[in-house]
Amino acid sequence: MIDWSEQDMRVSRTELKKSHERLQQLSIPLANLSKKQLKALPASDYFMAELMALADITSANARNRQTKRVGKLISEENRHELVKALFDAVFPKEQISKIESWYGRLNIDDEGTLKQFVKQYKASEHHSMYQLLLWIEYAKHMQDDELMAEAKEDLASYIREVAILSQLKK
Repeated sequence: MIDWSEQDMRVSRTELKKSHERLQQLSIPLANLSKKQLKALPASDYFMAELMALADITSANARNRQTKRVGKLISEENRHELVKALFDAVFPKEQISKIESWYGRLNIDDEGTLKQFVKQYKASEHHSMYQLLLWIEYAKHMQDDELMAEAKEDLASYIREVAILSQLKK
């Protein structure tokens, strides 16, 4: 049982930084999508123009700057929809269901499953995953449906993000 009076439920600057870095890293596979896949992305025209510009840049320094820019823009778009669209474009249907099965298996009280997930997906981090699961437990404790929906959506996006990024690290 979690003693909520001892929990600081503010999101740390480190967690925010890690989240921004993941979004920056996702800009590379986004830029590598085919034109047909790019047209299917749920994003604004401005975002799409910046993303297309990234695909055309060859200079390493300029590419790094544009990658950071697109990563920042992802957070201004509907991040969850954009990550889901990229996830669906990157993985075949069988693998999608296998990855998304983690969503139902992970919980804050099962340290073994949490460690297994982090071991399988190299881009994931134990602490980040624990924090996301803690938010779900906090929403249950507070009986806040809106917070629960947001916490679950954050967890689902995190699982998709680290699955994509782990595949890139292979």
